[in-house]
Amino acid sequence: MRRTRRSAAGLVGVLCALLSACDVASGGAGGEDGLLKPTARPGATARAGGLGGAALVSRDTSGFTVSTPDDARKVKVTQDACAPLAYALSGTVVGKPATTVVREASGEGAVVTVVLAEYAADQARSAMDAIATALDECAAGFTVTVDGDEHKLGKVVPELAPEGVDQAMGVGATVTRSGRAAPAKAVILRSGNAIAYLSGTPSIPAAVLDAQLVKLRG
Repeated sequence: MRRTRRSAAGLVGVLCALLSACDVASGGAGGEDGLLKPTARPGATARAGGLGGAALVSRDTSGFTVSTPDDARKVKVTQDACAPLAYALSGTVVGKPATTVVREASGEGAVVTVVLAEYAADQARSAMDAIATALDECAAGFTVTVDGDEHKLGKVVPELAPEGVDQAMGVGATVTRSGRAAPAKAVILRSGNAIAYLSGTPSIPAAVLDAQLVKLRG
């Protein structure tokens, strides 16, 4: 295990501890290169030989049930500079991946959303860089509105992430909603042009993280 660096190595996190499987609408953030336009949708199908084989199934994670979420939520970011971080924290993707797959694993008192995204060319690196930049600017916290409900994200801190992929990062934060605070965790893994965004509360169990790491590496 290691603590990841900022810059091109990327730093990301998770808010979808409270928001699982979100479809995000930007609150004004965006760019010509599409980096701030999240596109992941629950149930999206990977092309043959692509992400489908990397998606978790229940037999991969003993003690956990893996399902395909069918809900979609709208997220509005009050600070445009924080948009890439908010998207990653909300269990969706940064950028415009060619393919996305969304799964949810529940068990051992935890719920983990996993979004797999496959990008063209160097867009996976660009997505990681965009989130790293947002974390540098927004690590002290910011506010996100989800389906009309306000979520206050407290200080975001980098945490340990696993070895074995091209880039990896762990993030911890506290999310307050309706006066209730809860811990949120995220691990972001990049292998080549594919990124796995894992977000969970109150933790991301090792069984889920390890299984997804193995499948992402192929």
